[in-house]
Amino acid sequence: MLLALALRWLAFGWMLIVALVSGQIQRPVEASVALLATGCWTAWLTLAAVRRTRLVLAMDVAVAIALTVLYGYVFSPHAMLTNHPSFMGAYPAAAVAACGVVYRVRGGCAAGLILGLSLPFAYAANEIALDELSFLQVMTMIGSGLSYVLLGGTIGAAARQLDALHERATRDGERAARMAERQRIAAQIHDDVLQQLGRLRGSIREMSAGPVLDAVAEGIARQESALRGLGSAEPDPPPPGVVSLRSHLAQLAQRYTGVPVRLVTAGPFPLPTGMATEIVAAVAELLTNVVKHAQANQVWLTVLPDGGDITVTVRDNGVGFRTDQDTDGLGLRLSVRARVHRMAGSVRIRSSPGHGTEVQLRVPKGNGHA
Repeated sequence: MLLALALRWLAFGWMLIVALVSGQIQRPVEASVALLATGCWTAWLTLAAVRRTRLVLAMDVAVAIALTVLYGYVFSPHAMLTNHPSFMGAYPAAAVAACGVVYRVRGGCAAGLILGLSLPFAYAANEIALDELSFLQVMTMIGSGLSYVLLGGTIGAAARQLDALHERATRDGERAARMAERQRIAAQIHDDVLQQLGRLRGSIREMSAGPVLDAVAEGIARQESALRGLGSAEPDPPPPGVVSLRSHLAQLAQRYTGVPVRLVTAGPFPLPTGMATEIVAAVAELLTNVVKHAQANQVWLTVLPDGGDITVTVRDNGVGFRTDQDTDGLGLRLSVRARVHRMAGSVRIRSSPGHGTEVQLRVPKGNGHA
């Protein structure tokens, strides 16, 4: 609307210039009254910060029609058939633009059509016989009318797109604020509450001598799991057919109570359901292998973006193995690779005796199965 108002003032300045230098105005009194009324109308719209109601917009279109017809009346006869600068300039277009801003495409096209239909009356006021117009002159008049319709539709479409961008920016800002607050709470839970609960659970297990203390330790473990789930919960539900890889991997990691699994991700990673299911299944096999064979006391599960791919890494501090000789490792590699290869991905394994094992799954984002 501010752009339409700026256009309005520029058009009004053009009207003043044409009125002063054109030398074609045959009725200066009527032209002066029109300029004064247009200036007052423009100033009222600006200073009063008028809300663009239906009545105000209708009056604005009426002013534009009046200026269009008046142009033919105050100028010398047949001036509209020449290339002389228009007295009304782009001022009527500002009314069409205002309707497009408020009522979008339909409003802008309707205002442009109404204004275009006033052109024959302007020709008549300029003493031009419509039945004597040549084909080119008729097409010129029709083209001028259609330009108003096109302007109104374009402004309406642009206003709709700007509204959509504004709403999206607002939603993204609110989501970012929620995520920042969630991360702050999750960090506080991890640094304070979870650490205290972990130490308390360890102390209880050391001194446990009966089912009562065992039950207390189990209850503390359940509260730890619930708090971890609260910290990793997604701020917004994913769309249908899409799931959060981070959420599913967090649920998987919580099931392995014998070996602590630390999950580190760079985001929720929304993926098609089929793709996420395959990745989680492959990671589950890797974690099961760690529990059975690695003799590890810590596992790191990392999910990071890498260009157009997703890399999921499972690393432990266990005993490791020689990748060229370990037959159990060979079977695991074949099982995991079969899942990853179905998604056009790749698997890389690094391990050596006494130095743990690292398995990296690389999957292209666009090769999932919904």
